Amino acid sequence: MLRYIVLLSFIFTTLFAQQKAEEFHFVGLTVSTDSMKSESNSGLSEQDETTFGFRYGRQTLDWRTVFTLSGNSDLQNIGLEVDKILVDAFLGMPEIRPYLGASAGYLNYEESDGYYYGGNFGFLLYATDTIDVDLSYHYYMVNEIDLLDNMQGASLSIHYFY
Repeated sequence: MLRYIVLLSFIFTTLFAQQKAEEFHFVGLTVSTDSMKSESNSGLSEQDETTFGFRYGRQTLDWRTVFTLSGNSDLQNIGLEVDKILVDAFLGMPEIRPYLGASAGYLNYEESDGYYYGGNFGFLLYATDTIDVDLSYHYYMVNEIDLLDNMQGASLSIHYFY
């Protein structure tokens, strides 16, 4: 499964970064808080987790692909995110760009392996010419882990363009 996620990340990164003149590479750090829900015979349970991670991606004026590796002692995540940047100048301000995207990845939670898929949306806020801040919300459906049905939460990421 991990092999396929890594392969897909490189394919999507190459696919959506169409023109060399408009392609921007970046690396970054992220912190995410997730509310994880599970439904079992004993009822609905909910647990919150905070993870820290590393991000690598490519971006054009319209598309962005991001490969993320994050985790903590209970939860590890390797994911691929493909985002469509909706408008180039939100309310006449090119420093704020909303996006809508889809995500998929591998998940290890309390020694159980599975995968997830879902959607996300957020805002890219440009601090300087080489640094942006990404504020986002995500919702994922989780499969093959009995302890989890879905995850949702917010992320804060800082990216450096090179």
